[in-house]
Amino acid sequence: MKKVMLFGAALLALTACSEKKDVIVCGDYEVEMNLSEDGDMLDAVINGDEMTLNLAISASGARYVGELNETIVTLWNKGSDWTMFLNDGAPIMCVAK
Repeated sequence: MKKVMLFGAALLALTACSEKKDVIVCGDYEVEMNLSEDGDMLDAVINGDEMTLNLAISASGARYVGELNETIVTLWNKGSDWTMFLNDGAPIMCVAK
């Protein structure tokens, strides 16, 4: 039940206004995000490059995964916190812009 509530809170936060894109900064990466209405996809612009990330299985929170320029990008949300992973690299903590 907690998983559903956390995902729901993240979904509501991202879809409060369908035209508004949320922006976070993850290390040297600026990420502009727009969640699909059903929450299955996350369209993102990372430092000017557009990509779509798909909802993936997660033990907690919401995890979105996609590929950009031969790099696997993972954006993981838990509550109001976001973390980015590039390939199998170390986590990159994100902050709202």
